[in-house]
Amino acid sequence: MNRSFYSLLSSRSFANLAGSLYMMTLIAAVYQMTDSAAFAGAVSFVRSMAILASSFMLPIWYRRMSIAHVTRLFLLLQFALSAVVAFSISPLATMLSTTQFLAYSFCAIVGIGYVEGCASAAANALYPRLVEEDKRVHANSLVSTSMQMLSLLGWTMGGILVAKLGHSLVLQLSAGLLFLGCLCILRLSHNQESSVGADKKSHSIMAGWTYLFTHPKLRVITWMDILEGVAGGIWIGGVTLVFAQEVLHKDEAWWGYINAAYYAGTILGGLLTLKLSARIHKHLVGTILIGSFGVSLLVYGYAWNTQAFVALAIVVLMGPFYQLRDIAQRTYVQHITPLDEQPHVFAAQSTISYILFGVSVLFAGTISDIWGAQAVYIVGGTMYLLSSVTGFLLRRKQGASISEDNTPYST
Repeated sequence: MNRSFYSLLSSRSFANLAGSLYMMTLIAAVYQMTDSAAFAGAVSFVRSMAILASSFMLPIWYRRMSIAHVTRLFLLLQFALSAVVAFSISPLATMLSTTQFLAYSFCAIVGIGYVEGCASAAANALYPRLVEEDKRVHANSLVSTSMQMLSLLGWTMGGILVAKLGHSLVLQLSAGLLFLGCLCILRLSHNQESSVGADKKSHSIMAGWTYLFTHPKLRVITWMDILEGVAGGIWIGGVTLVFAQEVLHKDEAWWGYINAAYYAGTILGGLLTLKLSARIHKHLVGTILIGSFGVSLLVYGYAWNTQAFVALAIVVLMGPFYQLRDIAQRTYVQHITPLDEQPHVFAAQSTISYILFGVSVLFAGTISDIWGAQAVYIVGGTMYLLSSVTGFLLRRKQGASISEDNTPYST
């Protein structure tokens, strides 16, 4: 990997850590002001909707600027908005009424969420342009592991920092981290500065969606994503908490232990894929299917298990299978999609993932209310199993071999 890759990775690392800190802080600030869990929960929902809106509008920005310019511009805007909020939230909290303060806070969340979504998606489209094809598994593993570790650090330390330093100082720290991210990305020496998608006809807003569902191999991956995305709600906080209490017969502390075990497993999985990157690169489709099938078996085991420490071990073991599947899939999509189509494909995938997140939360909550938390994981395991079976059946229907799947897409 070259200097530009590490510059981008460093920039996104600072931004990821900053994002975790400011989200924790804004959630705490809104809760303190309103004493309402519903309003505090709305912070994450509103941010998700803003990021969803950004993924719909990214093709418009790609028609006007290069991917590198989009990445730089929106990271700079994220820093600027975060700095304004950081230095204004404390005085405004005393000057404004509760309603006015909430309106200001949620407007800030929408603005920061939108520019954060644009910067993050553009960076994801930029990574493959900075790495040699045979190094992409290694690069994707490095990116994934770094982001997981920083998310764990941010969400673990965020609450402590808010309690010790207060809302304003933590938001200022978040803005400072974003400033460091801006400095890192200035070192990015990316040659391709021509506007991606200058041809408005061939790169319309729906271009990525069309490509996802018309390209035979991407269509397989997309349907697997949809099945697994619906199952993604099994790890939302409420379901995990109910499962810990009703099935494992433990208190709220085990909710935190399960979350920590999940992060530990994904970090372990990222390190494993780093070590096995060369082998994974040769068997991308096989790795995707092994990952999906492995997750389905472990989710079934988690659902039927009633021993708390065994549950933690199962969650840790899921991490490597999740990472094998996700990293191999990301590399596979990069492998078979032309560079000029990738930004639009990734934007469409991002939109699908956010829509599925909302569906999965509703789906998991409904099942939990009707049949209990254990049923959520049984259904989730079934969805992952259907995903892996779909991959096998559709791949066989296409008559694709592993060697064929590993042949790069040619334009």
